[in-house]
Amino acid sequence: MENINLQLYSFGHDCNLSAVEKIKCAAEMGYSGVEFAQDYKDVPVEDIKKALSEAGIKAVSAHVPFEMMGEHLPYLAELGVKFVACPMTSFCDAEEAKEVAAELNKWGNEAKKYGITIGYHNHTQEFNKDQDKYLYDWVIENTDPETVAFEIDCGWASAAGIDPVEYINQHAGRIAAIHIKENGAVIGPDKASSRKNPPEWPKFELDEDGKPIFPPEFIKMMQERDKLNVPTGSGIVDWRAVKAAADAQRDGVIYVVEREASYDGKSRIDCLKEDVAWLKANV
Repeated sequence: MENINLQLYSFGHDCNLSAVEKIKCAAEMGYSGVEFAQDYKDVPVEDIKKALSEAGIKAVSAHVPFEMMGEHLPYLAELGVKFVACPMTSFCDAEEAKEVAAELNKWGNEAKKYGITIGYHNHTQEFNKDQDKYLYDWVIENTDPETVAFEIDCGWASAAGIDPVEYINQHAGRIAAIHIKENGAVIGPDKASSRKNPPEWPKFELDEDGKPIFPPEFIKMMQERDKLNVPTGSGIVDWRAVKAAADAQRDGVIYVVEREASYDGKSRIDCLKEDVAWLKANV
């Protein structure tokens, strides 16, 4: 497998690297491009362009919430980004899924001015059902295929109990990007939240170094979730079959490694090095 990109979120919340340093590190690990998660915030676009050029890699995609799309699209267009996905939002039934689809259609029309395709990236909650159809299906089927495509996070999809290969085949032609996130177990979909009452992100006190102080129950929950993140190639996703299905349904599919946690006590960077090495050797 070639042209493997890295979602820069994968460096972790406690990473002390700047956006420029992350780009350099991604290239040194063997990735051919990056997907941003607003890592570039407050960094002049010329600095990011220079970092990409010096590292010899491309900015292929980005995650941007709906409320930031208008501000971020011109910046990302300057970097040559061609695919921008909303990383997640709340919706709990078919009607709310249609509202999300309308939002995607709106931004798809706007992004077309910049040569960018707009998309959506799943977690597990999109695989709850309404009227015997997955919420994600309602979104996909109500968006404009000319301006909107989708990023299937195979790790979260498989954790929800979905076969990513079957799902890609079901929506052939609509899948523009694949998140390569290895997963070790099925946990089922998280409860879907309503757009009318979206969940609030937990707020934590900070220590003297400015890092959050997590309560024991939160740490336990995160540790259980972290167990899902196993070495690439050792989990329940068939990556060769995923790539074959994705490539068959659309040209130029973007492949992006994303990691939520490390494994076996290794550093995050060591895990990301092993991820890209395994993919190059085996897929």
